[in-house]
Amino acid sequence: MPVGGARERYVLAALLLNADRVTPAERLIGELWSQPPRSARAQLHNLVSRLRARLGDGVIVTRPTGYQLSTRGAEVDLVEFRESAERGRRAAEAGDHAVAEEAFGAALAVWRGPALADVDDERAGPIRAALHEERLAAQEGRLAARLALERYDEVLADVAPLIDEHPYRERLYETRMVALAAVGRQADALEVYRQAYRKLDDDLGVRPGAALRELEQRVLRGEPLVPQRSAPAVVPRQLPPEMAVLTGRGKVHAEVAAALRADHGPGLAVLVGPGGVGKTALAVAVAHQVAVRFPDGQLFATLRGSHRDQADPHVVVGRFLRALGVDGAAVPEDPEERVALYRSVLAERAVLVVLDDAAGEAQVRPLLPGGSSCATVITSRHQFGALVGVARWTLPALHAEDSLELLSRVAGAERVAAEPEAANAIVALCGNLPLAVCVAAGRLAVHPDWPVARLWDRLAEERRRLDELSLGDLDVRAVIATSYGLLDPPARLLLRRLGLAATSEWPAWVAGALVGGDEPVDRLLETLADVHLVEVLGRDRVGQERFRLHDLVYEFVAERVAEEEPPQEREAALRRVLSGWLGRAGVADERVGHGLQNVVGLDLPLAPDEVAGPIAAAPREWFEVELTTLIACVEQACRHGLAELAGGLALRLTGFLALRTYDVERERVLRAAAEVTRAHGVDRQSVRLLLGLFGLAAQRSRFGELPALAAEGLALARKLGDRAGTVGALGNAGWAAQSLGRLAEAARWFEEGVEACDESVPPPLARWLTLSLARTWHEAGFSARAVPVVERLLADWPADESDRTKALLLVLGADVLLAVGRVDAAERLLTEAAALLAGLDDELGSARVGHDLARVWLHRGEWDRAAERLDRVLRVHEELGVRDETARTLATMGELELGRGGQAAEVLRRSSALWREVGARLDVARTLARLAIADPGGAQAYRRECDAILAELGLDDRALRLPPFL
Repeated sequence: MPVGGARERYVLAALLLNADRVTPAERLIGELWSQPPRSARAQLHNLVSRLRARLGDGVIVTRPTGYQLSTRGAEVDLVEFRESAERGRRAAEAGDHAVAEEAFGAALAVWRGPALADVDDERAGPIRAALHEERLAAQEGRLAARLALERYDEVLADVAPLIDEHPYRERLYETRMVALAAVGRQADALEVYRQAYRKLDDDLGVRPGAALRELEQRVLRGEPLVPQRSAPAVVPRQLPPEMAVLTGRGKVHAEVAAALRADHGPGLAVLVGPGGVGKTALAVAVAHQVAVRFPDGQLFATLRGSHRDQADPHVVVGRFLRALGVDGAAVPEDPEERVALYRSVLAERAVLVVLDDAAGEAQVRPLLPGGSSCATVITSRHQFGALVGVARWTLPALHAEDSLELLSRVAGAERVAAEPEAANAIVALCGNLPLAVCVAAGRLAVHPDWPVARLWDRLAEERRRLDELSLGDLDVRAVIATSYGLLDPPARLLLRRLGLAATSEWPAWVAGALVGGDEPVDRLLETLADVHLVEVLGRDRVGQERFRLHDLVYEFVAERVAEEEPPQEREAALRRVLSGWLGRAGVADERVGHGLQNVVGLDLPLAPDEVAGPIAAAPREWFEVELTTLIACVEQACRHGLAELAGGLALRLTGFLALRTYDVERERVLRAAAEVTRAHGVDRQSVRLLLGLFGLAAQRSRFGELPALAAEGLALARKLGDRAGTVGALGNAGWAAQSLGRLAEAARWFEEGVEACDESVPPPLARWLTLSLARTWHEAGFSARAVPVVERLLADWPADESDRTKALLLVLGADVLLAVGRVDAAERLLTEAAALLAGLDDELGSARVGHDLARVWLHRGEWDRAAERLDRVLRVHEELGVRDETARTLATMGELELGRGGQAAEVLRRSSALWREVGARLDVARTLARLAIADPGGAQAYRRECDAILAELGLDDRALRLPPFL
């Protein structure tokens, strides 16, 4: 796949290196620019947008703090290499050298040259060096496995070039010496030592390390260099069998195993995480792997810490003593004496103790052995913070690819591979929780006649998802319920009310709003985080502390709140949190600078001052962080019939969505809110929502929808006596007519709107009507009539008006001045508009200004400069899918070719086709007039159709606005 410039390649590399995890935008910006410009975030957004266009939908996902590249359905060589290398390391630790050699070989086969070969050294150098170090470690691992397998000739053939490449790597010299000695070449082995000595001494001024020096002495003494392994003892052997399928835990598996080395003192490893995440399966797997290190036995106990009937640790100590050979009659009754005997028995033994599902420190302390040759593994849903100095791992849910592997291994690889979309959807609906994926896979396994898509359909029904995730003694709902049941009443209340949150991720204030009252919820959130029912995400980029519920916990608590709370209490809590979102969205909306008039004349709440400060300081960033949740809140309010909250939230959202060209999301919330406000008679909001839908349809070039939307809005506003709404709807009626080329009708609507303005109409709305009327004269070819209107508006422009609204006025003013030959003045206005829009991250607006600047340069004959800008503008418009702006840019490119004597017909035909698609009749006529110049052979036909359109619209040639250089 071709990738763009150096920065684009670096962004792709960074996302791939952190695949399936969020890469913070701030980190990318810091790497791309030593001194980031103001537009850095917008430029990064453009880089990612171009990558998305190449990679396809769903590969790069925008997250609140950055971007995440998903490897679902893709093969990434680094992932494949690391998985194979980890498999080799695990096999080597277990003494399975044949598997280790094969795995390391598979890992090395993935390499095809230097890592990140086409990313510059300045950014990728340290990363590349680290990856090459991983490759060398795998090469050394394969050599060690071949030594153990007595494949000495292969070792000698491979190690020599590695020494040439890494002449200071002492382990390579050791490997070569061992292989030479093993085939009876002791003299050659000693010569290798002397070679290493000279190289290190001459180049670095150091002597070989202790290991290499000791190896030389052993060769001189004729000792065998490969130690013999001793067979492990097997009693007592209480570990459960490895029944679970383990995927995605290779790294933590190796780390826990390393922490339990008996020769490093008493090892203690704690595995924590929510129920169903696979703590027990991992603990048992690790215990089986390291059992050989504990020849005096392995003890296992389930402590039932997630249940109310928890195991008594002193009863467990008694059982352990009997398993260790202590006669039952000799087991003391006194708890302290029993623990003392237990530790005395273990003092000189190497025993592994596995304590599953522990409740807390008090329960496990009596069970911890004191002997330095023993080790303990503990699993729990609690953090065990009071066990100071222990090695602790928190297990997250699996990555998607690991969940798919788990599903495949249980349900059948061929079956899963045959329906990849359904399989991916199943693991996503399971939230990548190992228990849930195992249950889903088990259901497929016991129903071999089911298509995989059938289970997908069943799981997609949210109200029965937890019912489906139950099979035999595996029950996801029951696992979550045990943790829920152990909470005290306040924590249980908060957890179930979190089921009313619009999404499973939320900032901390949501918890307080759901509970209500003035009582702080910090301690309750700490309690829920400690038992892994809530995940702490840290602070987002606007400083809010964020939390998340696992998807299945979210579904469980939604069930609980529906069953355990009275309807009036549920609705009160929901209103509180949605009102909180509306107030905060209001603060951001008033400061984001979109220039729309969505909420003019409406009484919508704002957040209190103590809340508003951080949002007001960074309104666009706040909207980006909370966008997914705000959209979900609109839909939630619609589902519950809370029409005023739904309408208010949608109106507060649409300005930002318009600014960032999130048109799909904007239409989604506007249509949903308009439907519910109509149904509940919230007419004042309905008027504004219709205005918003009109603006969206106009921006998306769906001109045929505009008259009906304008008429519905105007009728409703007049019915209400809503002066501001009426003026806005009159303006929309004018825009609808203008978009269809009916300029005389448009002028009448705008004139009626201007006459309807009085002191009750907000001044920005009145200025918009005046500006729209001037634009209509300009479009009809009477630009000189529009000049004084534009100049007066520019001179009287209020200082507190939004930058975006002023930029729109500057763009129109420049277009009018260019039409009357004032080229330099037009360029000054456009330069000012570009500066205003650069600070707003308005990609579409900035592209429009770039287009108009190119037209200025055309009037001066600066063909090459204009061509370069138009190419960039066209890419932006095509990427954003804005058909009318794409058609306008193509038409200007046609004028460019005509001006410099090039071939313009083809590009003008493309422009004409787009204008016909959107129904812009006047622009079709304008393009035909230019085609008549570009294509003399068809000039008569083009001109005939052009004249027919002008006659139909009641216009003459002045409306064609042909530039003077044609």
